[in-house]
Amino acid sequence: MALPDDFRWGATASSVSTDGVAPTADWSTWERDGLAPRSGAGGGFTSDYADDLKLAAQIGLTDIRVTVEWARVEPRPGVVDSGVVDHYREVLGAAREARLAPWITLHHTSLPGWFAEDERGFRDASSRTRFWSRHVDRTAEQFEDLAAGWAPIEDPIGWALRGFLLGTRPPGGHDPERAREAVEGVVEATFDAWRLLSSGRQPVMAVLGLPSVVPVDAEARDEARLWESVLWDTWLRALGDGEFALPWKAAVDRPDLQGVVDLVGIAADHPVGIDRHGAFHPHPVDGRADGSGFCPVPEELGVVLRRVHEALPDHDLVVAATGVGTTDDDWRDELLTATVDQVELAITDGVPVTGLFHDSLVDGYEWTRGFDAPRGLVTRDRRLKESGRNLSQRITGHPPDASLS
Repeated sequence: MALPDDFRWGATASSVSTDGVAPTADWSTWERDGLAPRSGAGGGFTSDYADDLKLAAQIGLTDIRVTVEWARVEPRPGVVDSGVVDHYREVLGAAREARLAPWITLHHTSLPGWFAEDERGFRDASSRTRFWSRHVDRTAEQFEDLAAGWAPIEDPIGWALRGFLLGTRPPGGHDPERAREAVEGVVEATFDAWRLLSSGRQPVMAVLGLPSVVPVDAEARDEARLWESVLWDTWLRALGDGEFALPWKAAVDRPDLQGVVDLVGIAADHPVGIDRHGAFHPHPVDGRADGSGFCPVPEELGVVLRRVHEALPDHDLVVAATGVGTTDDDWRDELLTATVDQVELAITDGVPVTGLFHDSLVDGYEWTRGFDAPRGLVTRDRRLKESGRNLSQRITGHPPDASLS
């Protein structure tokens, strides 16, 4: 079947991947300490954004998700860099000129070092209220005339687990207690952002990491149920029932969360296996892993879309991020084709999927993998990949212009 005429075809341009790490971001400490490769200018979006956005429109995309990097806007507490604000306004204006609808993400992995390190970041309630809420309000005031919508925090619980339990992101922790604090804090920060931004004219999209959780053996079933509760129930109970609950926290009534977002976005990458110790593993065990170390399975997206719709039948859904970190573009093309097929099948079954954002538009910096696991439809030297050409043809119904190759 053909997707609806008003289906959103988008891509992401997340700040660190596309622009490199901000000098005052927490991630910059990792670079200086040799814990991650140098990011440089990332994918070069800072200088090439106008041409990149025109290219996105030429291949048939309708939307773009751009991160307004907090560490660049406010490099020191209370100090706003007006030049950076002007730059982001130019980027958003260029998206509008290219006839792309720009969605703004306020936090994608990296944070200002002064907030994350000196103020305890999202783990501290007073810091969330004083600094994060101010950043949300200020971003809305500065960019609401250009924004098509808001996607406040990318995969909030995933951010907390990678940084405080798995140790693959700053601050590189392996402390379950601090991880619980980080999960609770970033969920509260997400709720705050949804609530603050929902008072405006633009729609608000949740961007949630909702992987299928699979016990690796019978002894891991309890751990799998625990992680299902953390990764899934936290959001479904909040949006569906107006409750905030975590396995270690009694449920609190939050009726303000019912209906607070307009779209439920799913950051769909891979299922995860859980062992009896609570450790994460690739699933299936014989699957092919990408640069993340996990195995993308397009069919799982169909399962996730139907499950979310069953739990939240009144919400429209978006595939807010899907992609694979690999140098094998044939594999990317195969996975992307299968992913769009799953979206079409879900829509046929009555699931209201209204858009898909590919992560990402242009190859960029991929965290601890540096530039070795590219995710884009376009190379860093601005050549449209075969996966991008095939997606363009699927969107538009005709091959892209030969000049784009």
